[in-house]
Amino acid sequence: MKMNPSIKTHNLKCNIHFGYLASKIKMISQQERALKVYEFSTNSGILFENVLKIGLNSYIMSVENLADIFQFTHFRKFLEEYQEHRAVEDSSFTKTEICSLLGLPKTRSYFADVLRGKRVSPRMVAKFIEVFNLNRKEAKYFEALVRLDQAKTEAARTEAMEDLLRIHPQPQVLLNSDAYEYYAKWYHSALFAILDVMDVTDNLSPVAHRIFPRVTVGKLADSLALLERLGLARKNDAGFWKPTKDSISSGPYNNDELVRQYQMQCFELSKQALLFPSKNPHVMSTMVFSLSHEAYQKLEEELQAFKAKARRIVGEDTQKPDGVYHMNLHLFSNLDPEGK
Repeated sequence: MKMNPSIKTHNLKCNIHFGYLASKIKMISQQERALKVYEFSTNSGILFENVLKIGLNSYIMSVENLADIFQFTHFRKFLEEYQEHRAVEDSSFTKTEICSLLGLPKTRSYFADVLRGKRVSPRMVAKFIEVFNLNRKEAKYFEALVRLDQAKTEAARTEAMEDLLRIHPQPQVLLNSDAYEYYAKWYHSALFAILDVMDVTDNLSPVAHRIFPRVTVGKLADSLALLERLGLARKNDAGFWKPTKDSISSGPYNNDELVRQYQMQCFELSKQALLFPSKNPHVMSTMVFSLSHEAYQKLEEELQAFKAKARRIVGEDTQKPDGVYHMNLHLFSNLDPEGK
């Protein structure tokens, strides 16, 4: 059966406007929907009843089910879920077709490669924004997500996170969305570092045999699944799990109580290392002293400077890592202020 030429023309016009409509429809109320459909039909030169016939109203309803970028803290996960959701309504929106829409008709695997961890250039970020029909605010958020994922320094990562908090319509949603799970158990961060030292496959028995204190294979498997879900670990071409970032800091965005609980676990690790010494290198030192307030402030500044230097040493280490180390710094008073 041949398609009526006029119907074909209407469908083509709808396809042209679908992207624009998709970027707007998520922000309108139920009451405004009928008016938007009418405006769309008028601007497209299509009779209102014909718009309904070609299923635009059902399309509008389906748009609302597309992945909401503001629910994501990892841009690759957003791209993956958006493509899956949209392909349900538009079967032509495949990973291969996205490559063509991005201006890469001869590269069928580019989008899949991005989902697997390939870096995205600024030019391609702009292309993704266009293809995925992001409005201005969503585009800014997407750009910040990419910068957060691809940041090479802690300063760049902090700047990107601050932009996310500024742009997000409900910034409190971002606070601790991933951190609660990551910092709930000390071995999540330990495994993150271990992946840089050992060639880890899906068989986590070698890690369970070496990690201190001991962690079961089951718990390590759950931890690895968490790291993958948070975008912190991926398999490389050789089939080994590797970290996607050089380091992680709790930063200024995490709940104080959450960080406190994590630090308590770390202090317990120090206790275990003291009670069960091994042949592994370790340094344990304790000092108790009296000090003026001015001298205390200087000492705290020196400790902060040392932490910055330690991060630099770690970041500038060009040799292949062969160990995972834990460092805790404690400085607290044994004397409450007068009158307390």
